[in-house]
Amino acid sequence: MRQDTYQFDDRNIQWRPFPGFEGLYYWVLDVDDDRQLVDMLMRFEPHAKCVPHCHVGPTRTLVIEGEHQIFAPDSRTEVLEHARPAGSFARNNGDETHIEGGGPDGTVILLSMTAKDGVVYKIFNADLTLDRTITLADFKRGLAKQQAAA
Repeated sequence: MRQDTYQFDDRNIQWRPFPGFEGLYYWVLDVDDDRQLVDMLMRFEPHAKCVPHCHVGPTRTLVIEGEHQIFAPDSRTEVLEHARPAGSFARNNGDETHIEGGGPDGTVILLSMTAKDGVVYKIFNADLTLDRTITLADFKRGLAKQQAAA
């Protein structure tokens, strides 16, 4: 059986670069204070990675395009734990520290992240000490900037 490959049409998305991260972009779709939920798209260029982090609440991920890679939190280059192809759906309870990245062709993912007490995720330094927390308020500011630029 032949399987066709399709590319996600993102021409109407004005990807915003993550400051300080080459090849990593985002687009906030919605921030729901009442449900403490953030929905966003992320795009990783080929082999681009983020820093170690932990989603504090339940998180659901749909791989829209490419390969979404999950690495051990103590290795930005070597220890690949999961490689999820387009069409994959994953969820976790917010209890795993990891590094995410794009595969050989990059990736686009849809994230639905649930906050706890307003905190969406924690970012760690290379030695896994806490760097900072990212909150619903941070995402609301990002969404407001997107809307103002549109």
